[in-house]
Amino acid sequence: MKSLDLSIVVLTYKESLDVLKACFDSVENSKNINYELIVVDNGASDATKGLLQSYKNVTYLRNKENLGFSKAVNRGISIAQGRYILLLNPDVQFERDVLASMISHLDEDQEVGIASCVINYPDGSLQESIRCFPKISDQLLVMLKIPHIFKENKIIDKYMMRDVDPHKTQDVESIMGAFMFIRREVVEQVGYLDEQYFIWFEEVDYCKMTHGKGWKIRHYGDVLIKHHKGKMFDKIATIKKQKWIRQSMRKYMLKHEGRSAWFIFWILAPLFIALGYLSALFKRG
Repeated sequence: MKSLDLSIVVLTYKESLDVLKACFDSVENSKNINYELIVVDNGASDATKGLLQSYKNVTYLRNKENLGFSKAVNRGISIAQGRYILLLNPDVQFERDVLASMISHLDEDQEVGIASCVINYPDGSLQESIRCFPKISDQLLVMLKIPHIFKENKIIDKYMMRDVDPHKTQDVESIMGAFMFIRREVVEQVGYLDEQYFIWFEEVDYCKMTHGKGWKIRHYGDVLIKHHKGKMFDKIATIKKQKWIRQSMRKYMLKHEGRSAWFIFWILAPLFIALGYLSALFKRG
């Protein structure tokens, strides 16, 4: 039996069928790979299940409730059989040779545990998808909404790796979870995603743990995908999303920066909440 190159895990939550179809078509049209598609449905949608009947090599996992990202994705990873696992957002599209190119890179670069590539918006503009690991300083600025006021900030620019060429292949600390290749050996060593995160920070946490085991995190500059970004969150209130971000950030800080870092973000939570409400009002306006 031919070995399985890739297990593609897609988490869905009430996306429109046209968005899902574009993603699944990208997978099915891919060439020169042997894959399985595992769709984990946090929205328990009969329409999504029906759409998948027209695709091959699909396993559908239906959740009775929204389990969040990590817990739901882990259901898919737990049954994955591929040499590599791809965590793929449902609002991503790519050309036929993308998956094969990524596998070729990873087959050659055995020291790389997690990888991604250049990510563009549908209009062709660049999405900022590579990061340094979060620190107290840069995350405080994020929570204080400083990047919304001052577009240029040295601390934020360093965190967002804006001083490097995103079209160059390079090792980074963290990548966006929308298109996240994970080597099978990493899962065996590191385990699954940390389920204490409902949403946000789970991918940077996994990169942090993987890096701690000695693996490289690589951004390939010669591979390109398109990502709508935010499609699955468009219908969720800004206040609720900001609450999830605050909670996940505190969990990350406690785990990787210590109790004093957690305390800083806990004690400042009322200020962050007030700023979150103001931000939501401005968005509505």
